[in-house]
Amino acid sequence: MQTAKLSNGIELAYEIHGDRDHPVVFPILSITDNITDWPPGLYAPLVEDGFCVVRHELRDSGFSTKFDDFGPADLAAAQASLQAGTLPDSPYTLHEVAEDCHLLMALGIDRACIVGYSYGGAVAQLLALRAPARIAGLMCLQGSNYDPSLPPRQPSVNAAMTNATRECATTEQAIETIAALRLAANGSIHRMDEAEARQSAETSVGRMYCPNGTGRMVLSRMATPAFADQTSAIECPTLVLHADEDPIFSVEHGEDIARRLPNASLRVLEGVGHNHPVSLQPTIASAIRDFADETLRER
Repeated sequence: MQTAKLSNGIELAYEIHGDRDHPVVFPILSITDNITDWPPGLYAPLVEDGFCVVRHELRDSGFSTKFDDFGPADLAAAQASLQAGTLPDSPYTLHEVAEDCHLLMALGIDRACIVGYSYGGAVAQLLALRAPARIAGLMCLQGSNYDPSLPPRQPSVNAAMTNATRECATTEQAIETIAALRLAANGSIHRMDEAEARQSAETSVGRMYCPNGTGRMVLSRMATPAFADQTSAIECPTLVLHADEDPIFSVEHGEDIARRLPNASLRVLEGVGHNHPVSLQPTIASAIRDFADETLRER
Protein backbone atom coordinates (compact mmCIF):
# COMPACT_ATOMS: atom_id res chain seq x y z
CA MET A 1 0.00 0.00 0.00
CA GLN A 2 1.10 3.54 -0.78
CA THR A 3 -0.34 6.94 0.08
CA ALA A 4 -0.52 10.16 -1.92
CA LYS A 5 -1.13 13.63 -0.50
CA LEU A 6 -3.31 15.70 -2.79
CA SER A 7 -3.26 19.46 -3.27
CA ASN A 8 -6.37 19.76 -1.08
CA GLY A 9 -4.50 18.16 1.83
CA ILE A 10 -6.30 14.81 1.65
CA GLU A 11 -4.18 11.67 1.83
CA LEU A 12 -5.45 8.65 -0.07
CA ALA A 13 -4.23 5.09 0.25
CA TYR A 14 -3.84 3.24 -3.03
CA GLU A 15 -2.36 0.20 -4.75
CA ILE A 16 -1.33 -0.14 -8.37
CA HIS A 17 -1.70 -3.47 -10.15
CA GLY A 18 -0.02 -3.97 -13.50
CA ASP A 19 2.26 -1.79 -15.60
CA ARG A 20 1.67 1.94 -15.06
CA ASP A 21 2.34 2.53 -18.75
CA HIS A 22 -0.67 0.39 -19.67
CA PRO A 23 -4.23 1.75 -20.06
CA VAL A 24 -5.65 2.54 -16.63
CA VAL A 25 -8.87 1.34 -15.03
CA PHE A 26 -9.80 3.33 -11.92
CA PRO A 27 -12.46 1.82 -9.62
CA ILE A 28 -14.28 4.16 -7.22
CA LEU A 29 -15.76 2.16 -4.37
CA SER A 30 -18.70 2.53 -2.02
CA ILE A 31 -19.38 3.30 1.60
CA THR A 32 -18.17 0.61 4.05
CA ASP A 33 -15.55 -0.38 1.45
CA ASN A 34 -11.77 -0.47 1.54
CA ILE A 35 -9.54 -1.77 -1.24
CA THR A 36 -10.04 -5.40 -0.17
CA ASP A 37 -13.67 -5.00 -1.23
CA TRP A 38 -12.49 -4.79 -4.85
CA PRO A 39 -10.99 -8.29 -4.79
CA PRO A 40 -8.58 -9.99 -7.20
CA GLY A 41 -11.50 -11.57 -9.04
CA LEU A 42 -12.45 -8.08 -10.24
CA TYR A 43 -9.02 -6.73 -11.16
CA ALA A 44 -6.62 -9.62 -11.85
CA PRO A 45 -8.24 -10.54 -15.21
CA LEU A 46 -7.77 -6.94 -16.36
CA VAL A 47 -4.11 -6.93 -15.37
CA GLU A 48 -3.63 -10.22 -17.21
CA ASP A 49 -5.15 -8.60 -20.29
CA GLY A 50 -2.72 -5.68 -20.23
CA PHE A 51 -4.50 -3.06 -18.15
CA CYS A 52 -3.26 -1.19 -15.10
CA VAL A 53 -5.76 -1.09 -12.22
CA VAL A 54 -5.48 1.56 -9.52
CA ARG A 55 -7.42 0.64 -6.38
CA HIS A 56 -7.78 3.37 -3.80
CA GLU A 57 -9.64 4.15 -0.60
CA LEU A 58 -11.97 7.11 -0.48
CA ARG A 59 -11.68 9.73 2.26
CA ASP A 60 -13.10 8.42 5.55
CA SER A 61 -12.36 4.82 4.58
CA GLY A 62 -9.45 2.43 4.91
CA PHE A 63 -6.13 4.16 5.52
CA SER A 64 -7.13 7.43 3.83
CA THR A 65 -7.78 10.71 5.66
CA LYS A 66 -10.51 10.50 8.33
CA PHE A 67 -12.79 13.32 9.43
CA ASP A 68 -13.01 12.16 13.02
CA ASP A 69 -12.98 15.75 14.33
CA PHE A 70 -16.50 16.08 12.96
CA GLY A 71 -17.61 13.17 15.11
CA PRO A 72 -20.19 10.53 14.25
CA ALA A 73 -22.86 11.56 11.76
CA ASP A 74 -26.33 12.16 13.18
CA LEU A 75 -28.25 10.69 10.28
CA ALA A 76 -31.64 11.09 11.95
CA ALA A 77 -31.02 14.82 12.34
CA ALA A 78 -29.79 14.98 8.75
CA GLN A 79 -32.99 13.35 7.54
CA ALA A 80 -35.04 15.82 9.56
CA SER A 81 -33.13 18.68 7.92
CA LEU A 82 -33.90 17.33 4.47
CA GLN A 83 -37.57 16.95 5.31
CA ALA A 84 -37.55 20.59 6.43
CA GLY A 85 -36.03 21.60 3.10
CA THR A 86 -32.50 22.26 4.38
CA LEU A 87 -29.31 20.43 3.48
CA PRO A 88 -27.62 19.02 6.59
CA ASP A 89 -24.18 20.04 7.80
CA SER A 90 -21.44 17.69 6.65
CA PRO A 91 -17.64 17.79 6.61
CA TYR A 92 -17.78 17.24 2.84
CA THR A 93 -20.12 16.47 -0.04
CA LEU A 94 -19.89 14.19 -3.05
CA HIS A 95 -18.27 17.06 -4.94
CA GLU A 96 -15.25 17.01 -2.62
CA VAL A 97 -15.04 13.23 -2.89
CA ALA A 98 -14.96 13.60 -6.68
CA GLU A 99 -12.22 16.20 -6.33
CA ASP A 100 -10.12 13.58 -4.52
CA CYS A 101 -9.92 11.71 -7.79
CA HIS A 102 -7.15 14.18 -8.58
CA LEU A 103 -5.21 11.18 -7.35
CA LEU A 104 -5.01 10.38 -11.06
CA MET A 105 -3.05 13.58 -11.66
CA ALA A 106 -0.87 12.94 -8.62
CA LEU A 107 0.07 9.59 -10.15
CA GLY A 108 0.73 11.11 -13.57
CA ILE A 109 -2.25 9.40 -15.22
CA ASP A 110 -3.71 11.48 -18.05
CA ARG A 111 -6.82 9.44 -18.84
CA ALA A 112 -8.57 6.42 -17.38
CA CYS A 113 -11.65 4.29 -17.61
CA ILE A 114 -13.61 5.05 -14.45
CA VAL A 115 -15.67 2.32 -12.78
CA GLY A 116 -17.93 3.73 -10.08
CA TYR A 117 -19.65 1.21 -7.82
CA SER A 118 -22.73 2.18 -5.76
CA TYR A 119 -21.89 5.47 -3.95
CA GLY A 120 -18.83 5.53 -6.20
CA GLY A 121 -21.13 5.61 -9.22
CA ALA A 122 -22.43 9.02 -8.16
CA VAL A 123 -18.88 10.20 -7.46
CA ALA A 124 -17.84 8.99 -10.91
CA GLN A 125 -20.61 11.00 -12.60
CA LEU A 126 -19.51 14.15 -10.79
CA LEU A 127 -15.91 13.44 -11.76
CA ALA A 128 -16.97 13.15 -15.40
CA LEU A 129 -18.62 16.56 -15.10
CA ARG A 130 -15.57 18.12 -13.40
CA ALA A 131 -12.76 16.63 -15.48
CA PRO A 132 -14.13 15.28 -18.77
CA ALA A 133 -10.75 15.32 -20.50
CA ARG A 134 -9.46 12.69 -18.07
CA ILE A 135 -12.36 10.28 -18.54
CA ALA A 136 -11.97 7.88 -21.46
CA GLY A 137 -15.06 5.97 -20.41
CA LEU A 138 -17.48 5.90 -17.49
CA MET A 139 -18.96 2.72 -16.07
CA CYS A 140 -21.65 2.97 -13.39
CA LEU A 141 -21.91 -0.34 -11.56
CA GLN A 142 -25.01 -0.76 -9.38
CA GLY A 143 -25.01 3.00 -8.92
CA SER A 144 -27.34 5.98 -8.74
CA ASN A 145 -27.59 9.70 -9.38
CA TYR A 146 -29.60 10.03 -6.15
CA ASP A 147 -32.52 11.70 -7.89
CA PRO A 148 -35.12 12.03 -5.11
CA SER A 149 -37.90 10.72 -7.35
CA LEU A 150 -36.26 7.28 -7.62
CA PRO A 151 -37.38 4.35 -5.42
CA PRO A 152 -35.84 4.13 -1.94
CA ARG A 153 -33.92 1.10 -0.79
CA GLN A 154 -35.91 -1.91 0.30
CA PRO A 155 -36.80 -2.14 4.01
CA SER A 156 -35.05 -5.53 4.15
CA VAL A 157 -31.63 -3.84 4.04
CA ASN A 158 -32.35 -0.91 6.37
CA ALA A 159 -31.22 -2.56 9.58
CA ALA A 160 -28.00 -3.89 8.03
CA MET A 161 -27.19 -0.48 6.54
CA THR A 162 -27.85 1.30 9.84
CA ASN A 163 -25.74 -1.17 11.81
CA ALA A 164 -22.81 -0.55 9.44
CA THR A 165 -22.65 3.06 10.69
CA ARG A 166 -22.41 2.07 14.37
CA GLU A 167 -19.36 1.23 16.44
CA CYS A 168 -18.89 -2.40 17.43
CA ALA A 169 -17.50 -3.49 20.77
CA THR A 170 -15.44 -6.33 19.31
CA THR A 171 -13.87 -7.40 16.05
CA GLU A 172 -16.27 -10.34 15.94
CA GLN A 173 -19.25 -7.99 16.11
CA ALA A 174 -17.79 -5.93 13.28
CA ILE A 175 -17.36 -9.05 11.14
CA GLU A 176 -20.93 -10.12 11.86
CA THR A 177 -22.19 -6.64 10.96
CA ILE A 178 -20.46 -6.57 7.58
CA ALA A 179 -21.39 -10.19 6.84
CA ALA A 180 -25.04 -9.37 7.56
CA LEU A 181 -24.85 -6.47 5.10
CA ARG A 182 -23.39 -8.77 2.45
CA LEU A 183 -26.23 -11.26 2.94
CA ALA A 184 -28.91 -8.57 2.93
CA ALA A 185 -27.63 -7.40 -0.47
CA ASN A 186 -27.98 -10.84 -2.11
CA GLY A 187 -29.74 -11.57 -5.38
CA SER A 188 -31.55 -14.81 -6.13
CA ILE A 189 -28.99 -16.33 -8.53
CA HIS A 190 -25.64 -14.73 -7.70
CA ARG A 191 -25.55 -14.70 -3.93
CA MET A 192 -23.14 -15.13 -1.07
CA ASP A 193 -23.77 -17.97 1.34
CA GLU A 194 -22.94 -17.42 5.00
CA ALA A 195 -19.41 -18.77 4.63
CA GLU A 196 -18.55 -16.50 1.70
CA ALA A 197 -20.14 -13.48 3.37
CA ARG A 198 -18.15 -14.10 6.53
CA GLN A 199 -14.88 -14.60 4.66
CA SER A 200 -15.44 -11.37 2.75
CA ALA A 201 -16.26 -9.54 5.99
CA GLU A 202 -13.19 -10.94 7.76
CA THR A 203 -10.97 -9.68 4.95
CA SER A 204 -12.53 -6.24 4.97
CA VAL A 205 -12.57 -5.79 8.74
CA GLY A 206 -9.07 -7.25 8.97
CA ARG A 207 -7.80 -4.31 6.96
CA MET A 208 -9.85 -1.52 8.52
CA TYR A 209 -13.33 -1.03 9.95
CA CYS A 210 -14.58 2.58 9.98
CA PRO A 211 -18.27 2.78 10.92
CA ASN A 212 -18.06 6.48 11.77
CA GLY A 213 -16.48 7.11 8.39
CA THR A 214 -19.29 5.13 6.79
CA GLY A 215 -21.82 7.33 8.57
CA ARG A 216 -20.11 10.50 7.36
CA MET A 217 -20.07 9.15 3.81
CA VAL A 218 -23.82 8.58 4.02
CA LEU A 219 -24.12 12.13 5.35
CA SER A 220 -22.08 13.47 2.44
CA ARG A 221 -24.63 12.08 0.03
CA MET A 222 -27.47 13.65 2.00
CA ALA A 223 -25.66 17.01 2.04
CA THR A 224 -25.05 17.10 -1.72
CA PRO A 225 -27.42 19.28 -3.74
CA ALA A 226 -29.38 17.42 -6.42
CA PHE A 227 -27.25 16.99 -9.53
CA ALA A 228 -29.05 14.45 -11.73
CA ASP A 229 -30.26 17.15 -14.13
CA GLN A 230 -26.64 18.15 -14.80
CA THR A 231 -25.55 14.70 -15.94
CA SER A 232 -26.88 15.17 -19.47
CA ALA A 233 -23.67 17.13 -20.02
CA ILE A 234 -21.58 13.95 -19.61
CA GLU A 235 -20.53 13.10 -23.15
CA CYS A 236 -18.03 10.29 -22.66
CA PRO A 237 -18.96 6.70 -23.57
CA THR A 238 -20.86 5.26 -20.62
CA LEU A 239 -21.91 1.75 -19.64
CA VAL A 240 -24.52 1.41 -16.92
CA LEU A 241 -24.26 -2.09 -15.49
CA HIS A 242 -27.11 -2.61 -13.07
CA ALA A 243 -28.81 -5.47 -11.23
CA ASP A 244 -32.43 -6.47 -11.53
CA GLU A 245 -32.72 -7.41 -7.84
CA ASP A 246 -30.65 -4.65 -6.24
CA PRO A 247 -32.28 -3.92 -2.85
CA ILE A 248 -30.41 -0.63 -2.39
CA PHE A 249 -30.59 0.91 -5.85
CA SER A 250 -33.46 -0.69 -7.76
CA VAL A 251 -33.09 -1.09 -11.50
CA GLU A 252 -34.86 2.24 -12.00
CA HIS A 253 -31.72 3.95 -10.71
CA GLY A 254 -29.63 2.45 -13.49
CA GLU A 255 -32.31 3.18 -16.06
CA ASP A 256 -32.40 6.82 -15.01
CA ILE A 257 -28.63 7.22 -15.36
CA ALA A 258 -28.72 5.67 -18.83
CA ARG A 259 -31.69 7.81 -19.87
CA ARG A 260 -30.00 11.07 -18.92
CA LEU A 261 -26.52 10.50 -20.37
CA PRO A 262 -26.42 10.96 -24.16
CA ASN A 263 -23.81 8.27 -24.87
CA ALA A 264 -24.89 5.68 -22.33
CA SER A 265 -25.98 2.09 -22.77
CA LEU A 266 -27.66 -0.06 -20.14
CA ARG A 267 -27.02 -3.70 -19.33
CA VAL A 268 -29.08 -5.41 -16.64
CA LEU A 269 -27.71 -8.40 -14.74
CA GLU A 270 -30.33 -11.01 -13.85
CA GLY A 271 -30.58 -12.51 -10.38
CA VAL A 272 -28.06 -10.03 -8.98
CA GLY A 273 -28.34 -7.85 -5.87
CA HIS A 274 -25.94 -5.23 -4.54
CA ASN A 275 -22.86 -7.33 -3.83
CA HIS A 276 -20.16 -9.15 -5.79
CA PRO A 277 -20.15 -12.85 -4.90
CA VAL A 278 -17.41 -14.99 -6.39
CA SER A 279 -19.86 -16.43 -8.90
CA LEU A 280 -20.52 -12.95 -10.33
CA GLN A 281 -16.97 -11.61 -10.43
CA PRO A 282 -16.01 -13.10 -13.84
CA THR A 283 -19.06 -11.47 -15.44
CA ILE A 284 -18.24 -8.05 -14.00
CA ALA A 285 -14.53 -8.32 -14.78
CA SER A 286 -15.33 -9.31 -18.36
CA ALA A 287 -17.72 -6.37 -18.77
CA ILE A 288 -15.11 -3.95 -17.43
CA ARG A 289 -12.42 -5.44 -19.66
CA ASP A 290 -14.55 -5.18 -22.79
CA PHE A 291 -15.63 -1.61 -22.01
CA ALA A 292 -12.10 -0.51 -21.14
CA ASP A 293 -10.84 -2.10 -24.34
CA GLU A 294 -13.37 -0.09 -26.35
CA THR A 295 -12.66 3.22 -24.64
CA LEU A 296 -8.96 3.14 -23.84
CA ARG A 297 -7.19 1.23 -26.56
CA GLU A 298 -6.52 2.75 -29.95
CA ARG A 299 -8.03 0.99 -32.93
